[in-house]
Amino acid sequence: MKFTDITPAEFMCASCSACPAVLETESSYVIIGKKLSAEAEAAVAGRVGADEYVIEVQKGMIDGLKK
Repeated sequence: MKFTDITPAEFMCASCSACPAVLETESSYVIIGKKLSAEAEAAVAGRVGADEYVIEVQKGMIDGLKK
């Protein structure tokens, strides 16, 4: 599978390994973000399947993809 990094420039980080990112494949987007807090996970309980993870990214990163 080929991944192309389409993360908006203002969210790229060259000096650490824990930065949000959006990668594109032929048929999907892969989003890398922070784990939700326990409180936030509880708020979405029942919406997350056994084979799914919930992450959080800043709104600006997704908004930047629309440009």
